[in-house]
Amino acid sequence: MIDAIIKESAIQEANQAFSKQVTNQVARITSELNRLEQLLSAGMVDRRVLSEFRYAVDRARQTGWQIEKWLDGDSRELSSVITEERVRCITRMTKQLASELEVEGQEITGLDSLREAMQKLDVVLAKTA
Repeated sequence: MIDAIIKESAIQEANQAFSKQVTNQVARITSELNRLEQLLSAGMVDRRVLSEFRYAVDRARQTGWQIEKWLDGDSRELSSVITEERVRCITRMTKQLASELEVEGQEITGLDSLREAMQKLDVVLAKTA
């Protein structure tokens, strides 16, 4: 019984340490984003890099929002919430990539791997329909 209490205490302590680490990292990144906002105001950034940055920030924002909803009592499992967010992100990225590939007209490495991954996803999607 004492071993179970010690293990439970160790698990709680580890969870608190992890939570504190995540909280500190979010605070640090928030501060960096505020500084970055000032730098971006100068307009000296490549458009494609800026687009990728905006996408990454939006994805982090959406994931944060989904986790916040879950913490506030959303009854769905966290893994389901995150998977739904990934589906939304991949849908958006796929549409954007399709548009870029139509316009690019140049050879892009990795398309065979992408095609294989898309075929595997298509098989899985057919099973869920």
